[in-house]
Amino acid sequence: MRNRSLRSHFLLLYVLLAVLSGIVVPALSAWFSVNTFRTYQVQRRQADIENLGESLAALYSEEGGVWKRRRVMDILRPAPQWAGMIISLIDGSNNEVFTLRPMQQMPHRGRSNTSNTPPAPESDNSESEHITLKLGRDGRIGRLEIERRLPSGRYEVSFITYLTRYTLYGALIMIAAACGLGYFVSGRLSRPVIRAIERTKSISRGEYASEESASAVGIRELDALTKGVEDLGRSLAAQEKLRRRLMVDVAHELRTPLTVTRTQLEAIADGILEPTPERLTLCVSEMQRLADLIGNIDSLTRLEGEVITLHTESTDMREFLMPVAESFRPVFAKSGITLTASLESGCVCEIDGDNFRHVIDNLLSNALRYTDEGGRVEVKLCREGKNAVISVSDTGIGIADKDLPNIFERFYRADESRARVTGGSGVGLAIVKASVEAHGGEIRVESEKGKGSCFTITLPAA
Repeated sequence: MRNRSLRSHFLLLYVLLAVLSGIVVPALSAWFSVNTFRTYQVQRRQADIENLGESLAALYSEEGGVWKRRRVMDILRPAPQWAGMIISLIDGSNNEVFTLRPMQQMPHRGRSNTSNTPPAPESDNSESEHITLKLGRDGRIGRLEIERRLPSGRYEVSFITYLTRYTLYGALIMIAAACGLGYFVSGRLSRPVIRAIERTKSISRGEYASEESASAVGIRELDALTKGVEDLGRSLAAQEKLRRRLMVDVAHELRTPLTVTRTQLEAIADGILEPTPERLTLCVSEMQRLADLIGNIDSLTRLEGEVITLHTESTDMREFLMPVAESFRPVFAKSGITLTASLESGCVCEIDGDNFRHVIDNLLSNALRYTDEGGRVEVKLCREGKNAVISVSDTGIGIADKDLPNIFERFYRADESRARVTGGSGVGLAIVKASVEAHGGEIRVESEKGKGSCFTITLPAA
């Protein structure tokens, strides 16, 4: 099957519709017009015939009950509406009084029309009827026989000819207008699609940013398509930026412990340094740091790839959170930070205890890491409708508005210098988000720079 452009399809469709409408509609219109015109003629002549019958009955009464041929001829001949009709007047004894034929109505100039003039040839396309002439209710004085031919006069033919001609002209104008309109509309509809195709091709080549902004065409679906492609480009540009940053951060995180360990071991091997327990402990701690980083990346990959299987069970969230908060209380007290817990009872959720413990541990560790001495951290649990809501808020350094949209991205750190000093690798919140979503919940953050942050987890309650 031959591939055609969208514009060609639209244009072909418009032309096809125009041709069909230009043939069918005018043909039906002409057919109805001609039939209506002929019906009007038949009805009009029927009324004229009835009036003729009344006039002849009045003439019969005026002549004292006698049909006078000359008087009957005077009534019939001047009327032009009897053209194309044969009218016969029959008296009460079934004798013909007078017959009017079509050729008798059109005498030539200078020639009289005699009774010897041959009648016009009869047409096969005719209808016959008769009406009874009466005086009073029961006085039958004769009948009027009429043979009607369908209109074939020059005026009727001229009317039908003009009607057909102007209908054809209208059809041609309609087709031409539809073709022009189809060309315009098809171009307007196909242009955004072509632009979207070109934009996707440029995105596939890695050109995520667009210098030209697509203008709206006023068609909801096409505007949504254009906006979707542009959003895709911006999203891929942001992801590419994060990917490059991820590669730099991963390389840095892996390089630091490896460099420290290699330097220590090379110095020991060259006899520069003694293999003291302190130096060996430093090497072990750097290797542990490297192992923790690899473990976090592995956990995040398994969570986001839905490879991990959660072993959930109904858990009273107050009974679950209370021991976690108590285990962190001494650490917070040592740092001079107040930790409080406000936990409602009756909130039961289906969770994997070990997995979800890492979520709370991570949030509390971050609160501890980024809250200065004298600050306060609060853990809350409450029920809102069919959900259990857990929040961890602090009075720490907070997060800038520009960093909030990316705070759950892997290896993204809002305060890189501080994160590295405190040992953050930038994957903790990404693991938290993946774990919460694996439990069928969602996590959001509200923060203000210099005033603190609040992480809120919403879980379906049992």
